[in-house]
Amino acid sequence: MDEVDRLRTGLVEFTRDLVRIPSVNPPGDVSEAAEVLRSKVEALGMEARLVEPRKGRVNVLGELKGRGGGPTLLFNGHTDVVPEGDVALWSVDPFSADVKEGWLYGRGSSDMKGALASIVTAIEAVVNSDLELEGSVAFHGVADEEVGGRFGTRYLARKGMIRADMGVVAEGSVFDGVIALRPSVRGVCWIRLQTMGKAAHASHPAMGVNAVLSMSKLLLALRDLRLDLGHHRYLPDPTLSPGTVIRGGVKTNIIPELCTAEVDARTIPGVSAQMILREVEGVIERLGAEDPSFAAKAEIAASSEPAEISVDHQAVEVARKAAERVVGYEPPLRGGWGSNDSSYLIHDAGVPTICGFGPGDHALSNAHGADEKVRVQELVDFAKIYALMIAAICGGGSVPDC
Repeated sequence: MDEVDRLRTGLVEFTRDLVRIPSVNPPGDVSEAAEVLRSKVEALGMEARLVEPRKGRVNVLGELKGRGGGPTLLFNGHTDVVPEGDVALWSVDPFSADVKEGWLYGRGSSDMKGALASIVTAIEAVVNSDLELEGSVAFHGVADEEVGGRFGTRYLARKGMIRADMGVVAEGSVFDGVIALRPSVRGVCWIRLQTMGKAAHASHPAMGVNAVLSMSKLLLALRDLRLDLGHHRYLPDPTLSPGTVIRGGVKTNIIPELCTAEVDARTIPGVSAQMILREVEGVIERLGAEDPSFAAKAEIAASSEPAEISVDHQAVEVARKAAERVVGYEPPLRGGWGSNDSSYLIHDAGVPTICGFGPGDHALSNAHGADEKVRVQELVDFAKIYALMIAAICGGGSVPDC
């Protein structure tokens, strides 16, 4: 912990270096950020390799090998970030990584380049402390998380490239300044809608059927749809966000014959993507029965399953004790709204994984919004927590009592 404090300035500067790299997805080119991470972990004596399933989608796989006989602990985080949006809404340059009043600002600061820096700093502190490890520490800085992980964690898991006994996805788990632990994660189901109309001259609208207006009717009906599909101890109930993307029409004076839109749905254990699709199709059938001119269809564009780890698992127990040692309280178990790569680690790679444990405040960091930021002290606290987890799990020791 003292070594992490000594590395505090370097931790902040490394976070700033990562945030200054605009690894926006789409388009998804994270090669520069991956190279920075690769150079850093190799300098710590870790074995590292790059896996690039598609040009620019570069994954960094690093390993700090122990002497053998102990478990492998995997830390996972992603290098891609969502687009910055309207820059006029930001009070700072989205990629300047400004630090003010204890916060580090910038796109990706909380989601999740700050976490990547905390992980690497924790490993650096362990190396500098000459801690002898029985087990190994694996580090994955992955691409493509923000668009479903097709060329990131999902690819690595389905190609058999992930081998670990337990894992941590270091997504944000701070709630209003309180560090929590996320043992479960929601699944995601992206649905593509299409409404079909009839083209006609816009000067005579009665001759056509406006597919955009049909889509408007469908989206409003989905907005009012109440999903009564079950509850979970930690996670929010399933949600439906219709019309996150919409496209329709080809020319101002033509009644549009086609319109497409996308729906973001989030699921919980026991609720599948097919169940969501059936709910949407039920709305389409009802609208078609009410209006013979209404025609639409829906299909699943992409999905990932919800996932969870037993709260009695060693990784959870050690993480909670390590956090208590660092911040003075045992973190509560909470569920976040979003989805992440822990789904692929658990279901595809078979690695029991904490589904979210890292810097980034759900209430205050404004991830995916303007002025995204992460609290500097959270970066330091989690670097200490991760280092203690490595010591306890890979070092064959235990977390010191408070």
